[in-house]
Amino acid sequence: MIIRELMNENLVEVGAELYTKDEALDRLIELQQHDGDIRDALTLSREVREREQKGSSALSFRVAVPEVCHKGAQKTSVSAVTVRKGVDYGAPDKRPVRLIFLIAGKDGSDEYLEAKRRLTYMLSDMRFTSMLCAAKSNREFLRLIEEKEKKIKNRYEKA
Repeated sequence: MIIRELMNENLVEVGAELYTKDEALDRLIELQQHDGDIRDALTLSREVREREQKGSSALSFRVAVPEVCHKGAQKTSVSAVTVRKGVDYGAPDKRPVRLIFLIAGKDGSDEYLEAKRRLTYMLSDMRFTSMLCAAKSNREFLRLIEEKEKKIKNRYEKA
């Protein structure tokens, strides 16, 4: 699975002016709805919030990656926002989260879990997350993801 194949420019917003976790989640859901990947934004919103009640999806290093298996998803897709000043997301390190991905998995598939694993691995590189946060356009953001995935693939092929 390649994360870049689960995303497109319509699923990314760089430099968003968001102030709360709820605003951030709503924006991520909007992006997926406008792109046509989901049909029922209200159900997805409820599913994401139920998932967050079980425990924050915030990681350290100012990143959060909520994921759900969504009954109305036509395919697994990933939306992302970078938030200029960050939002309080209940992160373990108590720092505001500036980079948030939402993985909406196709019902009946565990592809979303593989996407979460892969993204979490990529985002553990703090230099990479800083570059994503500094991206000036959706196209640049996606190019950075594509380049990172190629580096990971090349590393495994050489091993």
